[in-house]
Amino acid sequence: MDDPPGLVQALLVRSFVHGMTSREVGRALSSAERDAAVDHVASKLLVTHRSQRWREAVSTALLGDWCEPLWDSGRLPVTALGALKAEARCVHRQLVPVWRRRTRHGRVLSLEADLGDGLSLRDLVVADVDLLSWTVASVFADERLNTVLAKLAPAERAVVFAYAEGEGTTWTEAASAVGAADPEVFGERVRRKAKRLAGEQRRRAALRRPAAR
Repeated sequence: MDDPPGLVQALLVRSFVHGMTSREVGRALSSAERDAAVDHVASKLLVTHRSQRWREAVSTALLGDWCEPLWDSGRLPVTALGALKAEARCVHRQLVPVWRRRTRHGRVLSLEADLGDGLSLRDLVVADVDLLSWTVASVFADERLNTVLAKLAPAERAVVFAYAEGEGTTWTEAASAVGAADPEVFGERVRRKAKRLAGEQRRRAALRRPAAR
């Protein structure tokens, strides 16, 4: 059987988010099942990234007024999915920490942004951190980070920043978010390169420290 139309799927997931019972399973969905349903709406119907922040944004948007025309007139216009996506993007922007938002100069990022493997952006630039200009609360504009992260190609930096910004919970998802042709392979390559770069930066920083007497 073909899947129901996108608007019908969105309405079904909206009811699941509300905690209503699914006729297919005869009970309310578990939290894991609701998450999977919301992820489906996010990736398949709204074509957004899959992450915890996007899941929260889509869940919130589903409970919004995008389907009000249904209660008023008994039908939903084809523009309803567009309204749902716009609301999800608005909520997502509100959920993004201030230090991860875009500015007219690009993105701003905290050097404490997590890169997994016990690494942060600070580990990638530790030897050159004095070259960066401060903004506020350990936040730096990404064009300055680009200068320091010169050993990463632009596409590799894009994956690092996508991971740091929470656009993916894995390196594969971060690579997919920036449009890599083979996200799994490219994401793993960037992860390993970032780890090597962090090791080099630590060694450079250690050489700069005065020897103990």
